[in-house]
Amino acid sequence: MKKRWLFTRLGLVGALIAGSLVIVAAPPAQSIEASLSATASPTWQTNASVQGIAVAAGKAYVGGRFTSVRPPGAAAGTSEVAQAYLAAFDAATGDLITSFTPVLNGQVYAVAASADGSRVYVGGDFTSVDGVKRNRIAAFDTATGTLVADWKPSVSYRVKTISVSGDTVYFGGSFGLVNNVERLRLAAVDADLGTLLPWAPAVNGDVYAVDVADDASKVYAGGQFSTVNGTNQNTVTSLDPVSGGVLPFPGASAVPPPNGSCTTRVKAIDTSGDTVYFGNGGDGGGCFDGTWAVDIATNTLKWKNQCLGATEAVKVVNGWLYKGSHAHDCANQGAGGFPQGFGYRFLLTEKLTDGALGPWFPNTNAGPPTEVGPLALATGGDDLWVGGDFTTTNGVGQQGLTRFTNEGPGAAPAKPAKLLPYSVEPGVVQLHFPTVVDNDDSTLTYRLLKGFSNTTIATWTAKSTPWDRPWLHFTDTTSAPGEVTNYRVEVTDGSTTIRGNYSDPVTVASTASTAYDQIVKSDGPQAYWRLGEAAGSTTSVDSSGQSNNGTFTGVTLGGAGAIAGDTSMTASTTSGRMIGEKAYSMPQQFTVEAWVKQSGFNRGGRIIGFGSSRTGSSAGGGDRMLYMRTNGSIVFGVNDGTQRTLTSTSGKNNGQWHHVVGSYDNGAMKLYVDGVLAGSTSVGSASLYYGWWRVGYDNTSNWPGGGATQTGMGIDEAAVYPYALSPPQVQSHFAAR
Repeated sequence: MKKRWLFTRLGLVGALIAGSLVIVAAPPAQSIEASLSATASPTWQTNASVQGIAVAAGKAYVGGRFTSVRPPGAAAGTSEVAQAYLAAFDAATGDLITSFTPVLNGQVYAVAASADGSRVYVGGDFTSVDGVKRNRIAAFDTATGTLVADWKPSVSYRVKTISVSGDTVYFGGSFGLVNNVERLRLAAVDADLGTLLPWAPAVNGDVYAVDVADDASKVYAGGQFSTVNGTNQNTVTSLDPVSGGVLPFPGASAVPPPNGSCTTRVKAIDTSGDTVYFGNGGDGGGCFDGTWAVDIATNTLKWKNQCLGATEAVKVVNGWLYKGSHAHDCANQGAGGFPQGFGYRFLLTEKLTDGALGPWFPNTNAGPPTEVGPLALATGGDDLWVGGDFTTTNGVGQQGLTRFTNEGPGAAPAKPAKLLPYSVEPGVVQLHFPTVVDNDDSTLTYRLLKGFSNTTIATWTAKSTPWDRPWLHFTDTTSAPGEVTNYRVEVTDGSTTIRGNYSDPVTVASTASTAYDQIVKSDGPQAYWRLGEAAGSTTSVDSSGQSNNGTFTGVTLGGAGAIAGDTSMTASTTSGRMIGEKAYSMPQQFTVEAWVKQSGFNRGGRIIGFGSSRTGSSAGGGDRMLYMRTNGSIVFGVNDGTQRTLTSTSGKNNGQWHHVVGSYDNGAMKLYVDGVLAGSTSVGSASLYYGWWRVGYDNTSNWPGGGATQTGMGIDEAAVYPYALSPPQVQSHFAAR
């Protein structure tokens, strides 16, 4: 049996053929998998929000509500240079252009440049520039940095968005008049002279975004409106660039109509080639906040990404769609997304083909007054300028403005964890470790190095993201029994290589271990609670080495355990439990394991599983769990949209210790009781949410046969693994008691 067990373990990552280790060849990873580095390039900062950006003539023109700027690295209030509402920075270095010092008397919302970069147009709340009357829109010569004297449309109220196409400047906002002529929130003027053009769509609400197709065939506008030219247009419209007439727009069905719980509106638009991309922000729980793409020729929908967290800006750069948002729940994008509770991702990238999240993971925070993060994106072709209300970028102070380029090697992978090798079989060492994150390359190459000579004994490529870090596993059979050795992991993105620390020395076993805890640890648990703390303890120590201690509630400690010489936990109340302190993101490969003892008619309860709450009851009672029904049968449950269960024979509430294991590997469910397979089936993806591993109570009353009285249930040696244990591994654990 031990030899079969060895070959099964080796099957996790490789094979042993005629005593030689076969290494799976790994293609080299790219150092920047997306089109931009996730490492921010040095750039001056602002003392308040940036709301509009355009890159032209080697400069980034930045507008907003700020009144001063300062160098990168300078703390707020230090090295400040007075520059209110509009400033320019060198597009290559991020340095302030000191020769551009316009004086505006109100904030800027929109900045756009002509195609040749000779002019930049700004819009906002201001009514004068350099002491000259300019009502809410103005133009600057990029060669001289001066206000264009004879370009002076007069707009009655705020200009929020500008788009330049050929010899026409289209703009939108909250106004009703341009040059004292009615223009209801959308207008167009001559790009050279500023002459008001007859283009005059009538919009019944504020316009937040406008952009023109690259081929000038259509104008797209979005905002807080419901009609255009008297026709129903739900927050977005496609318009004839000459007549202003509403064009057929079947793709606009991507935006759900307002209802009592949801009102969503288009807040950002970017046209690129044959496609136009939109970003939405909604009010109300679960309201559409995502992005969507439309074919410009047909105005039909290409795809829709429904991440929750309002999208404020979108921009295509070198084959990727970058977006600024306060995304907090992308679980509806499937396993490639991240769930509610993981945190806010203020910067993301998406594939142009289907909107799936891409391998780019820098981040900002959100600051006052809007508290949303990035508000504006712009590019000069090979860079991304980001403006908003944030005060940090990648955890470092950087207020209002930051930028990303494709220069240099990109972000480095994180340092791999120190390995915890175990040897419980003669001549065999087991190694298990989590992958790491590289903020601009999700596919990395890992090498397992042995000894101080750093000899490579295994190589993998593996994909990881900040919210999904799978584990890698290896069985080393190249050492003689009694040999003392060590290991470390090396990771590379193809440009930068990072090595982890050496493991503590491990002595290769000469005889098979019979110690239960050593056998469990050798199989690489992600958390292992032995539950043998002294009576009165409030903290359960995680013995896995992964530092996921837990907190006891409503339990009695110190009772006789399943393993000789050890003690266990007993639920002294109907809600007795222990909950680990670390949260995890929607595991799709896992094993839950414990020993359980319960006795008495109608007694059962939850044994171990995953839940959305760390304090009270989880929504739906959680899932990924083992529980006991009142008849003493053991149930393994996973929620893939439907409650899927495997159930053992009854009678396990007979006052004896029973070993129970549930494993799941991307849809393959298995239940083991006392070392024997009790059932298996194939299901869909496990529920996508952020949660905690819990030992003991959670509310199972809405699960099949759930709701049994928890009181009196003994639980011992609870463990969670980041992969599915093999049948020989399960059998070895049961036999080691």
